[in-house]
Amino acid sequence: MSANAVELGPREYPAYVDGLRAAMPDVAAEVSAFTGVGQVLEWMQQRGLDLKTIDFVPQDEFEYDFLLEWERGGRWLAFGVT
Repeated sequence: MSANAVELGPREYPAYVDGLRAAMPDVAAEVSAFTGVGQVLEWMQQRGLDLKTIDFVPQDEFEYDFLLEWERGGRWLAFGVT
């Protein structure tokens, strides 16, 4: 690593929501206060989203990504879970 390099840790949830806000402001506003998968599942139920459109991808023994297919064959929303 060079002397000028800055090592960055993983981004926190608010940073990801800020990134989402640029493309999908309404969705970002709805999910910004989520603190767990339970809230994602409740939100999905309120919106009438199908549980068949989710997937879990393990990252390591402690973390996984909770993926929700937002558009068929297209965009996905990802929620990191520890």
